[in-house]
Amino acid sequence: MKNPSIKKWLYGLLSLLILFGATRLYYSITDDVRISHMTYQLPFQAPWQVPELTPEAHQQLAQVLNQKFHYIGKGAQSYAFASEDQQYVLKFFKFKHLKPNFLVKLIPSIPPFKAYKEQVIERKKRKLLSVFNGYDLAYHYNRQDSQLLYVHLLPTQNLHQQVTIIDKIGQEKIINLDDVVFLIQRKGDTLDTRLTQLLDQGQVPEAGKAIASIVKMYVSEYQKGLYDRDHGVMVNTGFVGDQPFHLDVGKFSQDDNMRHVQVYKKDLEHVVWKIDQWVKTHFPQYTAILTPFLALQYQQWTHEALDLNAIDPQRFQRKPRLF
Repeated sequence: MKNPSIKKWLYGLLSLLILFGATRLYYSITDDVRISHMTYQLPFQAPWQVPELTPEAHQQLAQVLNQKFHYIGKGAQSYAFASEDQQYVLKFFKFKHLKPNFLVKLIPSIPPFKAYKEQVIERKKRKLLSVFNGYDLAYHYNRQDSQLLYVHLLPTQNLHQQVTIIDKIGQEKIINLDDVVFLIQRKGDTLDTRLTQLLDQGQVPEAGKAIASIVKMYVSEYQKGLYDRDHGVMVNTGFVGDQPFHLDVGKFSQDDNMRHVQVYKKDLEHVVWKIDQWVKTHFPQYTAILTPFLALQYQQWTHEALDLNAIDPQRFQRKPRLF
């Protein structure tokens, strides 16, 4: 290749590809777990407060945190670590996805870019407020069904507590919990895990009891004016022992209208339809039993019949975001 400019261009392209590949490999190996992603100085006044702990509750929290927490994975909103005794999950929020990235800051605040920049910033603010309000709401009004022991949604100076975490590649980090946003939750099994265990063994009646308890949990929340906008029922709900709970309450909301059956029945329909779709996909041999059972659960709480086989899936599809 005689043309030096082409050679430089190819070397540059190759360097970029190598850098991109190395970056993706780093993310894959480490999940990019960094303390800097767990902290964020809010550019607005937070509408929530960190709950005050009684001396007894503070002692309990210290006992729980007096063990190492091992990385178990990440979700859209948080990094999760399991305690050594496998009884608790420690979650740190991923502000990386809850705040505008550095590219947004580079957008000039002049027309026509200003409006777009403000829209992006406002959307991120709404998302952060929605997630944090969900956890604050669940902690104060639905603690049993969220199995939350403690939520720390703002930096503080009086917690005086550290914890040792072990990241995905086995490195230990000591974190001062006053500095970060975190929560402690009891560790349980997801609904799909529980049903798989039961149905693999042919324990259909026990699977039905598990489903009924999840449906009852949703209805009890509706009757308190609470509901979960996240309908990932199979992986977002589960059990601590036999107690049903939500693994993630970042989309928890409050609306007194949900107390009325005519309002909550649509949401409940979505819940039972999701479970029915999972059964049909993973255990079709039990569809003839569990589909009518799910319809009966719906009828028990709404006093209306439901034909799960006649539901058009498009009615549950989310509308695309405009910006």
